[in-house]
Amino acid sequence: MKKIIVLLFCFSLLVGFNVFSSRVMALEVGLTLTPGVTISDTLVFSADLTGISGLTEIGSIRIVDDGTTVGGADGIFSGFDLDAIFLDMDGSLLTVSDRSFASSYVFSAGTTRPTSNPGMLPNVAHPGPTFGSLDATTVDLATATLDVFDAVSVADVNIADAFLTLGDGGILIANFSPEVTVGATLYLITGEVGWQAGEGLGAFVTVSDEPQTSVPEPGTIFLLLSGIIALAGVKKEV
Repeated sequence: MKKIIVLLFCFSLLVGFNVFSSRVMALEVGLTLTPGVTISDTLVFSADLTGISGLTEIGSIRIVDDGTTVGGADGIFSGFDLDAIFLDMDGSLLTVSDRSFASSYVFSAGTTRPTSNPGMLPNVAHPGPTFGSLDATTVDLATATLDVFDAVSVADVNIADAFLTLGDGGILIANFSPEVTVGATLYLITGEVGWQAGEGLGAFVTVSDEPQTSVPEPGTIFLLLSGIIALAGVKKEV
């Protein structure tokens, strides 16, 4: 019986190591974004990634809404509204051929503020809990055109266009495959639609040298914990 328990423990540790090892090895760095020009109603932010904490390539960028209810609108427009996000070699908006766009997105909608205004509620064309989403984990890329600054900043679901609202506390991860090499220069460019106090981006943006596609499955966590409990049982018997 002890051999079986020990084998279970070793298997659990092996599975857990495979799941978490890539996260341990990944280098993740927080960013401070600098506000720049305004394009229509979008405030453009940039961050110089050249030589940042030893990063040699960018695999993902994560943006987390600040979770406050200050700023923004209600309902489907709760939280800050992301117009575009991409990596740019020279940091200039005047050149477009040197931009790298995400190959995929991981999305987790935040909470939305209550409203009775039908213009701030999901409809058939925009069914997601937040504007620019199809559901709580899927970005509507036909609406949320995240590769260009083209947002129509109106808090009316029937008129607004071309951005993604994260919701209060919402998360968007932009993955780059293949990873983008940090060369002589590299910048992150992004923007918030109708930017205002309470919808800050800077402190909640991180870059990583690896893509982030999912979180560990609950079953895997159970195996890891069961292995630890099993080992404790072996020690007690001994």
